[in-house]
Amino acid sequence: MSFLENENEMVIDATYSEIGEMLVEDWVNANLDEGQLYADFRFAEMSDSNYLKGRFNLFYDLNVGDQYYLECEEE
Repeated sequence: MSFLENENEMVIDATYSEIGEMLVEDWVNANLDEGQLYADFRFAEMSDSNYLKGRFNLFYDLNVGDQYYLECEEE
């Protein structure tokens, strides 16, 4: 049993949102420590968007076989 079972759902949801924002900020900053290309790669890689993956490849002039190339279906 968790102490949260008796707490207000709105308070819990707000706290989950705060935690999520902090985790994303930490993740982004950790990726930026490796450089902008790597941070952009991790962002695009985590996305379900073929558009973003294609735009990433285009921006960095990446082709199949390149280290950071992201596979994507044409939209």
